[in-house]
Amino acid sequence: MRRSIRLGTALAGLLAGLLVAPGAAADEGDFRIAASPSSQKTAADFDGDGFADKAVWRPGNGVWYVIRSSNGSVVTQQWGVSGDVPVAADYDGDHRADFAVWRPGNGIWYIIQSSNGAVVTQQWGVAGDVPLTGDFNGDGRSDFVVWRPSNGTWYVLGIATVQWGVAGDVPVAGDFNADGRADFTVWRPSDGVWYVRGIATQQWGVSGDIPVAGDFNADGRSDFAVWRPANGVWYVLGIATQQWGVAGDVPMGGDFGGDPRADFVVWRPSNGTWYGLNLFTTQWGTAGDIPV
Repeated sequence: MRRSIRLGTALAGLLAGLLVAPGAAADEGDFRIAASPSSQKTAADFDGDGFADKAVWRPGNGVWYVIRSSNGSVVTQQWGVSGDVPVAADYDGDHRADFAVWRPGNGIWYIIQSSNGAVVTQQWGVAGDVPLTGDFNGDGRSDFVVWRPSNGTWYVLGIATVQWGVAGDVPVAGDFNADGRADFTVWRPSDGVWYVRGIATQQWGVSGDIPVAGDFNADGRSDFAVWRPANGVWYVLGIATQQWGVAGDVPMGGDFGGDPRADFVVWRPSNGTWYGLNLFTTQWGTAGDIPV
């Protein structure tokens, strides 16, 4: 589970944060037409416009820094402590992402609901688990989900317990059959195979790649996509091969605007800059931040 999980659950420990507010540079273009299909709801959409916002979470002070894609305004929120894992998603069904963290030490989810400001806490998971965001029952809300590397089991609170995957796999939450529900999916670095429970088995990628969930052709389905740090190339099965990014970047899956498709976007820890192909170049964040 190596590269992708490190970027999500262990990046806070791997990168030493700088405790200064991020600076924002003007976007080099910002165009919006229509949001992604509902089955591909963007996890980091804090303003409910259907597009991903540029957002980082700073482990050093637990502050979220967000640029709203709808109007460019900035939102900051202190929520979480060093060692937490950011898991922003829409947990209350109001079509806006909630500020949320998962704490490995006690397995508790801490959420500020965007609909009413209420704080929700839920114990779900144990140290060593990998928290994921996704709507696994199609009710329009993200569920409490962890994948356990020690036994390859998915635990979805109140919905399912499913053994799918083995130690070393990378869990991926995406809707691969356009039924409006996230599927149990793992990508295996040892052979580059995607295993989507009940739907597909597909070889795509090689060891060292980072799997990226996203709908790159706007058909309502997640595509098989990997980003290769060695050459900065995105490989999307049957759709595109695109060089975008350099070694050390963090690939971001999401629809950031322009059309109802996932975009080729990377965040660069060395300078805190977001690079969206044909969309924007925006400095937002500092070394040590975790892009959301």
